[in-house]
Amino acid sequence: MKNQTTLGFWAFVIVAAGCAYGGPYKTSGPSLSEQGVQVSVAGARCYVNREEDPYPDVIGQDQADLDVKLQIKNDSGQVAEISEGRIRLAETDAPTTAAAPPEQSGIISVPPGATTQVPLKFEPSGVDSCRHAFALEMADSVDLAGSPIALSPIRFGAAAP
Repeated sequence: MKNQTTLGFWAFVIVAAGCAYGGPYKTSGPSLSEQGVQVSVAGARCYVNREEDPYPDVIGQDQADLDVKLQIKNDSGQVAEISEGRIRLAETDAPTTAAAPPEQSGIISVPPGATTQVPLKFEPSGVDSCRHAFALEMADSVDLAGSPIALSPIRFGAAAP
């Protein structure tokens, strides 16, 4: 019985690791504005929706989905507003692929001195694997007192095994 339980546990771990996650991610680090707003990737989870039909009519219908958790730290003296719909996910391995917007498009307010985390979900077009390098393009996505602030892209990708 103990061997069956151990075998079942390891089978679950292998299946969960293979289906749900593309592996740990490494990032280029946070993007920091001159005004004191810092945006970083606090976590990323990639999974591939495999074609359910064992004999698909069309090859390449698998689609990668990417969940990213952003952490926004506001050390400025003003409320920072993050426009989720202005953030774009670019695939740096295929620069000709169009950058994808997140599924949501709300505005998040971060008071002065506060830190908050924002979950974003992306479905990058044409991406069928979690082993890609990505960049979150933040241009014009954060405003202070109604004016956009400059933030550099945050690059991230699956860490090598």
